[in-house]
Amino acid sequence: EGLTAYLADHLMKEAEGQGAEYRRDVLKKYRDFVSTQKDFPLREFKARNSAASEAVGYGKTLMGMHAVRQRLGDDAFRAGLRGFYRDNRGRRAGFGDLEAAFGKAGNQDLTRLFADLVTRTGVADLGVEGVKVARRGGGSVVTGTLVQRQAEAPYELDVPVVLTTPAGAVRHVVRSDARRTPFSVVADAPVTALAVDPGFDVLRRLDARETAPSIGQLFGAADVTAVLPAGNPAEADAWRAALEGWQSPSRRIRVVTDAELGELPPDRPVWILGRGNRLAGAVPGDPALGLAVGPSAVSVGGKDWPYAGHAQVITRRHPRDPALAIAWIATDGPAAVPGLGRKLPHYGKYSWLVFQGAEPANVAKGEWATPDSPLNVNLAPRGTPLRLAALAPPRPLTEPPPSYAAEALLAHVRYLAAPEREGRGFGSAGLEAAAGYIRDQFAAAGLRPGGVDGGWFQPFRATGGAENVERELRNVVAVLPGSDPAFKDEAAVLSAHYDHLGRGWPGARVDALGKVHPGADDNASGVAVLLEVARKLAAGPPPPRTIVFVAFSGEEAGLLGARHYAKAPTPVALPGIVGVINIDTVGSLGEQPVTALATDSAREWPFVFSGITAVTGIPTRSVGGASQSSDQQAFIDVGVPGVQLFAAATGDYHQPTDTPDKVDGPGLARVAVVATEAIGYLASTDKRPTATG
Repeated sequence: EGLTAYLADHLMKEAEGQGAEYRRDVLKKYRDFVSTQKDFPLREFKARNSAASEAVGYGKTLMGMHAVRQRLGDDAFRAGLRGFYRDNRGRRAGFGDLEAAFGKAGNQDLTRLFADLVTRTGVADLGVEGVKVARRGGGSVVTGTLVQRQAEAPYELDVPVVLTTPAGAVRHVVRSDARRTPFSVVADAPVTALAVDPGFDVLRRLDARETAPSIGQLFGAADVTAVLPAGNPAEADAWRAALEGWQSPSRRIRVVTDAELGELPPDRPVWILGRGNRLAGAVPGDPALGLAVGPSAVSVGGKDWPYAGHAQVITRRHPRDPALAIAWIATDGPAAVPGLGRKLPHYGKYSWLVFQGAEPANVAKGEWATPDSPLNVNLAPRGTPLRLAALAPPRPLTEPPPSYAAEALLAHVRYLAAPEREGRGFGSAGLEAAAGYIRDQFAAAGLRPGGVDGGWFQPFRATGGAENVERELRNVVAVLPGSDPAFKDEAAVLSAHYDHLGRGWPGARVDALGKVHPGADDNASGVAVLLEVARKLAAGPPPPRTIVFVAFSGEEAGLLGARHYAKAPTPVALPGIVGVINIDTVGSLGEQPVTALATDSAREWPFVFSGITAVTGIPTRSVGGASQSSDQQAFIDVGVPGVQLFAAATGDYHQPTDTPDKVDGPGLARVAVVATEAIGYLASTDKRPTATG
């Protein structure tokens, strides 16, 4: 299990540059949930049945595999994995087989490393002492001693020691296999700081000051006090019921009221429950954390969160013992307490949380900064603040192939926004050519026609263009049939408009009239994503619910194609459309999150996109309102929840300068992943999104 986690979850985070944060959280879980009584040798792990068993079986193995990789290097580690698979395929294998495969691949004796990992309880407790810096020519020599402070025998560790210099970070590795290990490391420049294991590469017990206080510290403790608000009997009763659900054979919760307790117990974590709790003052504001506790709101995460309609969960270090945490939960009455009781155990890594409503729904969360690690040493002149140079994230063990190829997406953009298409204006030959191209791409993907009379098109008449004449416009409709009979009369819609301004109608600037407006970002980019997502989904297993792919015409003239389709949808009737994902202007993403507009059109949308970020690692941002920005408005107006995927506004919007060379291909690939997940949700959810309009 731990090896799988290392080669799946950890690898994904490493590929996103977040490997160190992931390992920190693994070590944090071990510290918070594995007491001496709950620990056991890794060789005894059989299954995950508690947070403690997960922290040992999954977390300890994951960190052990990371230690092997650090010892061998990436090439030998990959060779060891291949050898392990080759030699043990189809038979039961264990840690001894892993040790043999890695040892052979790296030509190293890994006996002690694996014995420490598999046969012993506990982990190393690492410290550093006596650090000094001496100048040598233009460089520096830094000396000190690594100390293994655990009561058990020393472990064999490869400990990174990172020096901060004007040129950046300099990394050394010190082998520590004794109680005390002196070290001497050299840099070619002045050294102003030292950090021991800042990337959390070593399997060890974290000092409390290395991580922010968190909810997990309270849920992981064996003995906790919960203080109820005596002045609010209804809320106190609600919390008593919630605390019953938090009790377990390994966790004792002592329940008292603030009338019985004059101060915090000094030797255990404490829950302070209720906004009016007399002990709430033990959780003060702190400008350094961006935390302010006011009479009507809590300010955290850069925003004021009123007590009315919200529940705030704030943790701080225990004022008497920094290894312990205290938490204050302010609620707007007892209605939200049962939901908090169910949900809080799943937010263990966070220092603060904000929930909304009686359900309640999480709307914000975060971790405090932690500048006070005892493994950081300031070597700068007295009075100079500690500043640590950041290490560049290492290359991931392997680069996962992209879900979508940027070049394939850009090829669509280049065709649709080519000069020959003349901006795909209202009723133009370029618009007709674009419609034919989209039809051919849908057909090549293996989709079925979804237009009228068994064809690909849904034609309609409209008046517009610079000449203000009536033209026939055509939506292009394709269908990927669903497989679940329970959804046979339902469909999810993925859409993008393919028309643009042609030579400047409607709404172009006066100085741009008569010039071709290519419309690469708006909206060849969205059509490109539509086509590639359609291709990918058509190549896979059928979705439970039918997916309809629609390229709309007439958007620039007032959502004409979308409004026509919403009045006469095909191949399912309007009541069968569960939701719409519309893609418009997604060609300038850069490093920004993918924005979902109009997420207030259904209660579920913010949670859907939060989940997409959690699964894919691609940041998303949910924005209520802005529904009139594109074709989703036509569906919202008839009661169908719809959102628009959007990247960013640029100075090239509705300009002749909106050209294919400015479109961000890797950004399109990320938008395509988000679109795939979003339409996948609509195509598979048992519960239709709840329209709020």
